[in-house]
Amino acid sequence: MIFQILLFTFTLSNCCTINSIDKKIIRGNYQDVLNFRQINLISTRNTYFDGGQMNSQLNRDAIYYVTNQLGYTYCSPYNSIEIRFFKKYEINTIVIQIWDRYVDVHFDFQVYVSFLDEEKLVYENTSFAGVVRIRFADQFVDKIRFYNRGASNYNIYLTIIKAEAFYNLDH
Repeated sequence: MIFQILLFTFTLSNCCTINSIDKKIIRGNYQDVLNFRQINLISTRNTYFDGGQMNSQLNRDAIYYVTNQLGYTYCSPYNSIEIRFFKKYEINTIVIQIWDRYVDVHFDFQVYVSFLDEEKLVYENTSFAGVVRIRFADQFVDKIRFYNRGASNYNIYLTIIKAEAFYNLDH
């Protein structure tokens, strides 16, 4: 009798279908898939971590302490910051916090997402520093790349304090 009730409850429940459980896992449980705890690989080729890797990784959870000497990840012009995932995710939103040292600093950069080495441009703009929210069509991703197209009006580096990537249900 108890088994029949449990089976009946399981089949009627829309949130516990196998398909919705699979989607939830592929979408990173609707949380930040760039998070430090996800153990993603940030390429160190042409990428620099001012203040040591633990305090300057763009995917850290620690409280931000940013100065001219530490707290950010950066790359020089015509180079990229790449993050490779150990597994695939479906995402549709990337949020980047660019270091806003001064009020009028703007950066010229592009953001690419890729899956199985097929790269897709999702953002291309000259953007003012601060928080940039990028929304795009649902996409399977195993790598995100931030490309420094020509630096900023302050210096030559693309300087990122924090980056997040996730599946947004309110897209």
